[in-house]
Amino acid sequence: MRKMKPSSEDKMVYEFLKMELDSDRHREKIEDALAELGVDKIIITCGNIMSEQENALRVKTLRQFRGYNDKELFENYPANIEWIWVELENSDFSKIKYMNYSYWNELSNQTGSPQEAAKTILSGKTIYDVPNSGAINGAKRLKEGHKFPPLILLTDQSEKRYFILEGHGRMAAYGLVPEMFHRVSALLGYCDYEELGKWYGKDAG
Repeated sequence: MRKMKPSSEDKMVYEFLKMELDSDRHREKIEDALAELGVDKIIITCGNIMSEQENALRVKTLRQFRGYNDKELFENYPANIEWIWVELENSDFSKIKYMNYSYWNELSNQTGSPQEAAKTILSGKTIYDVPNSGAINGAKRLKEGHKFPPLILLTDQSEKRYFILEGHGRMAAYGLVPEMFHRVSALLGYCDYEELGKWYGKDAG
């Protein structure tokens, strides 16, 4: 892993919304949240991270959309996170784990590992009737030279594990073609080990 430059929580919120807005699975939910709040999606598609007003609107949108920062995906979310942009190499791949969620647990055979999830996908097995086509098509795009958006990950100072906050589907695609996991951009958040474990829901070691 190569550390690039410092970032911030406001930037994480912005990047999270931007990447999920580009997702077939989540786009409609974000658009619904924006409509309910009366907010123009330009704050996501072409936002200004230096604008306090926009940052506040993005926080409200993420709260409406995914429970930021104390419910749903963000339940027990760490209070103090130091964000930094990094470039990941193939050697970092085995450190990455899915969030502790029923679908990803089942897909990865209770390991949280994208490599194990790839075995399930390649076997043709589906989890909760969710098609594997997204990961398969994503892997095809990677082989064709497409570059994915950055991942958003959480870790502690030991850096033993990188837990996915955003980018689960992209990691499923990388799991099918791990040789394409090279110089991958990520927004990495460092937080307290115990707080990370509370968010993850089980041992984060």
